[in-house]
Amino acid sequence: MNADLNSFAWLLDRLAYEPRRNGKLALITDYFRCSPDPERGFALAAITGQLRFANAKAGLIRALIAERTDPELFALSYDYVGDLSETVALMWPACHGAAGHYRPAPTLAEIVEALATTDKRALPALLAGWLDALDETGRWALLKLITGGLRIGVSARMAKTALAALGELEPDDIEEVWHGLEPPYAALFAWAEGLGPRPDASDPAPFRPAMLAHPLEDEDFDRLVPADFSAEWKWDGIRIQAASGLNSQGQRVTRLYSRTGEDISGAFPDLAGGIAFDGAIDGELLIVVDGRVQSFNVLQQRLNRKTVSAKLMTEHPAHIRAYDILFDGTEDVRPLPLAERRARLEAFVARHVLSTVGRRWQPAVPILPASGPDRTPMPSRA
Repeated sequence: MNADLNSFAWLLDRLAYEPRRNGKLALITDYFRCSPDPERGFALAAITGQLRFANAKAGLIRALIAERTDPELFALSYDYVGDLSETVALMWPACHGAAGHYRPAPTLAEIVEALATTDKRALPALLAGWLDALDETGRWALLKLITGGLRIGVSARMAKTALAALGELEPDDIEEVWHGLEPPYAALFAWAEGLGPRPDASDPAPFRPAMLAHPLEDEDFDRLVPADFSAEWKWDGIRIQAASGLNSQGQRVTRLYSRTGEDISGAFPDLAGGIAFDGAIDGELLIVVDGRVQSFNVLQQRLNRKTVSAKLMTEHPAHIRAYDILFDGTEDVRPLPLAERRARLEAFVARHVLSTVGRRWQPAVPILPASGPDRTPMPSRA
């Protein structure tokens, strides 16, 4: 497989039209297997949203295409297509291969390095040169990449699952070290392929995969021992993990993760800012107003935001209902039985959380009633 942007563009194009999850996984894994370092590492970073290009704005792209096409024709085309990157990719004057204009297609590594080091004034000429060197699909991929507009139906978790499939790792193994690493992830790929050791991830607040409940089959019920299970209310929120610790400079690092390992701290600075413990707590993210848990529709007003206003935080205060403790300080307590972890959780919350955050955290009760007026219990994994 070629190591330039065209191969990554081919992957993105195929992923956009592949409806099956297993089909997408196979495409990504094959790309990782056939592409060299650091190309595959930057591709992984792009798919998982780890690349940011501050100066590559939509206005720059509009200015470049305005110099090369009729403005009215572009406006009509953009209105019809509805996507800036796709419109520009199709309308950009093709000169790849023309006499005096040939230029090899850039690699992902070249693009990332150049965008990080090129002066803002030189960026238009650089981007125009890349667009001249690529075909329609390559131009589309380039513009989507630099503007952060990749929407190909692939989650970060799926990309990590595809990476794990290069060898004998599980997606959770990748999650354990992910937040301590940076692109282009050469050591991570070597580990996944069995060619190197587990990367040394020194992140003080990494994501740890939660121990989730699992469904029961009909034939399982005869073998169940009720005393081996506890129940939790099915609260109307989302699963969340709060992780915090001190880095090598003694500075506190705190993150809030979704159940799939996405860092959602930016949407909840009011909650993250009050965390001052060392460890990792698993729980449910809820909006609580006047002592009552609000509906999921209310919570949605705070999800998927890069910034949040003081008014929104006041009107929709975030809380965590703590279910489980994964790390107590630097001690991994996941091997302990649930009953022991729950006891550790109660002591941990009383010791570290209630004294600093007060009612913004709500420790879970080990045993709850079997039914309620507006809640359904959910079995927890022992």
